[in-house]
Amino acid sequence: MLFIGSAGSTLYAQPPGGGQQMTPEQRTAMMKERFKAMGCDDVQADSLIAISNDMRPKQMALRDLDPEARQAKMKEITDERNKRIEKALPAELAKKVIEALSQPRMGMGGRGGGGGNQ
Repeated sequence: MLFIGSAGSTLYAQPPGGGQQMTPEQRTAMMKERFKAMGCDDVQADSLIAISNDMRPKQMALRDLDPEARQAKMKEITDERNKRIEKALPAELAKKVIEALSQPRMGMGGRGGGGGNQ
């Protein structure tokens, strides 16, 4: 969920198999691997996945907004996500994860596309 900026993700990279939709289980496993590669343990990775899963419906609800309204709302969602990450992780790790999620194509919201951080 780009995490935000609705930019897609390396956390949610293009699904394997040339564009086929990943199952929720595949997406969760891939996210867990990526979070662990950033230095998270299993519990921390599971917390980040839960945060991501909570944010996804909020991001999906923005699809029908005009670009300006979408960007403003996306910033609110991103700020909420970042606060939750800061509570869930030690400061240095939270900073690393937030920075990675803020990069274009590193978000938690899907496979690329419009949004705030482009």
